[in-house]
Amino acid sequence: MFVRFAFVVLFAVGLSAQSDQSAHAPSVQQGYRIAGIVVNWATGQPVAGASVAIAPTTQGTERDISRSVTTGADGRFAFAGLGRGKYSLMAAAHGFMLQGFERHGMYATAIVAGPDLDSEHLVFRLQPDAAVEGIVTDENNDPVQNAMVRLFQQSTEDGRQKTIPTNQGQTDDQGQFRIGHLAPGTYYLAVSARPWYAQNNRMILRRKSNNPDAEARAAQEAAALDVTYPLTFYPDSPDSAGASPIVLHPAERVTTDVVMRAMPSLHLRIRTSNSGSAGSPGMVGFPRVLQRIFDGYLDSVFNAPESSVEPGIVDIAGLAPGHYVIEMPSSKGGNDKGANREGYREVDLAGDLDVNANDSSGFVSVGGSVLFEGAQLVPKGLAMQLSNQETGENFASEIRDKGQFEFEGMKPGRYTVALQGSGGYFLRKMSVTGAKLTGRTLEIGSSSSVHIAATVGRGVAQVDGVALRGGQPFSGAMIVLVPRDAVNNSPLFRRDQSDSDGTFTLPNVVPGQYTVLALANGWDLEWGNPAVLQPYLKGGEAVQITGDGKLQIEVRVQ
Repeated sequence: MFVRFAFVVLFAVGLSAQSDQSAHAPSVQQGYRIAGIVVNWATGQPVAGASVAIAPTTQGTERDISRSVTTGADGRFAFAGLGRGKYSLMAAAHGFMLQGFERHGMYATAIVAGPDLDSEHLVFRLQPDAAVEGIVTDENNDPVQNAMVRLFQQSTEDGRQKTIPTNQGQTDDQGQFRIGHLAPGTYYLAVSARPWYAQNNRMILRRKSNNPDAEARAAQEAAALDVTYPLTFYPDSPDSAGASPIVLHPAERVTTDVVMRAMPSLHLRIRTSNSGSAGSPGMVGFPRVLQRIFDGYLDSVFNAPESSVEPGIVDIAGLAPGHYVIEMPSSKGGNDKGANREGYREVDLAGDLDVNANDSSGFVSVGGSVLFEGAQLVPKGLAMQLSNQETGENFASEIRDKGQFEFEGMKPGRYTVALQGSGGYFLRKMSVTGAKLTGRTLEIGSSSSVHIAATVGRGVAQVDGVALRGGQPFSGAMIVLVPRDAVNNSPLFRRDQSDSDGTFTLPNVVPGQYTVLALANGWDLEWGNPAVLQPYLKGGEAVQITGDGKLQIEVRVQ
C-alpha cells in the first residue's frame, strides 16, 4: 500500500502522547493481534527501544486508532484487541529513520488482521541509516569552508530512471561535512563553492594609470583574483558525466573527499534592450543562470555573482566552461512562475562571451479552456499541470472560474499533461492548436502560443485485487496498472504494493483499457518505460474501465 503522510503525523503524535500500551492492557482482550520482532536489517539482531506504531488504513471502530509501543530488550512488540481490518505498520529507532514494513520508497506492506490470517509472527527488518561524509579541500590541500555539498539520487519513483536532488549539507571551518539519515540507494555528490579570495567584478579590479607597466601588473593581479571553482562532482570531475556513483547499503558510512581546483573565471556579458541599468524598466532583476547536468536536469548556478557593470550591460562572472541556459528577465515583472521571464538562450562557454538579450529565444505561452461535463460551476482546487519530460520542471496553472488557465515562460519540448486535484475528475479528451498532442504528451515547438481545449469528466474507478503466486497470496509485490499507449499516457499509470494477505488497491483509475502487473523484486525496474514492461505484459491481467465503481481481479505474480 501507499504510505500516506497523514499516518506519519499520527505516528509522531502517538509517540509523544501515548505510553507503552502493553503496560496498560487488560489480562484478557477480545479481537485480533499484530505482533512480532524488530531486528536490524544489517545484523539480524533485535532492536531494543524501537518505537512501533500502527494505524488503520480505513475508518473503523473507535478502538482502532493510532497506537504506539516501544520494544523491549528482545525487540518484540504487540498490539492486542484489534478489530478485523488492514493496518499500516511503521517503526523508528536511534540510527533508524521512520520506515514502513517492507518499505520500497513511498510504499510498504500493510498488515491484515482477521480470521485465518497470521499477523502475530512478523519480522520487521529495520534498515539502519546510511551516511556520506568527507572533506572538501582546494588544490593546496587547504579546507574549503562553507561549501555547499549536495546529493543527487538515482530514482525510479516517477517510472523512469532519473537523477534528482535529495539531501544537502555544508562544510565547516575544517572543510568537513556529513549527510546522514540516508536510505539505501545510488547517489552522486556535487560541491559548489567560491574561492575565498575571488574578486570577479572587473570594473572594481580595473585600475587606471598613466604607467603601462603598472597597468599590466594591476591586470595580472586582477586576473589572479578573478577565479572560480567549477561545480565539482565526486571524486574530481567538472562534468556530471564523470561523476562516480556512490552505492549506499544500510548502516554504511562512505567517505567522499572532494578537491576543488580554482580556474580562471569566465564572464558572460549581456547587453539589455535599454540604456538603463539592470533593475530599470527595461530589465526587472538579473538573468537566471542554469546548468544542464545528469541528462537534462536544470540546476541553478549558485556561485556566479552578477553585477551591472555599466548602463545596459549585465556581467555574470564566476562561470566555468560548460553548457548553460540563461533565462532573461522581463520588463513586466510579475509573481507568477514564468511571468517574469522574457526569453532564454543556451550557450556553450569556452571563453568570455558577449550576447544581446534581444537575440534570445522566446518562451511559449500555453493557455486554454476546460469544459466540465454536467457541471454548472467550475469546481474549486483544480489545476492543469505540465511536466517537462527532459528537465523535470513542473508547472501548474489553476483553472479559473470560467474554465480558463494559462502558462507563461514555457520552453519548447515534450510535456506531460495532467489534471491536479482529482476529486473524481479526469481529462476525458483534449485538442490542441500550435503544438502536437499524442495521448497526454504535448510536444511544443517554436510556436509563440499554444491553446488547449480540454473536456473533463467525473467518475473514476477503483481496482481492487489480490496478487497470487502458486495459488497463494503474495505480499510485497509491486503492482502496476499499465495504460494502453503507455508511451504517451504516463499520467494514467497507477502503482501499489501488495499487503500481507496479497491484496492491493489502485484508486482513481480513468476510463480506458489497461493491463495489471504484479512483479516480485521489481522495485528497481523502470516501471513507466513500456519497453522494460513489454516482457511482462502477456502475463498480466487485462482490464477495461468504463466508468466509476470498483473492479475485483486476481493477478499472477511474475
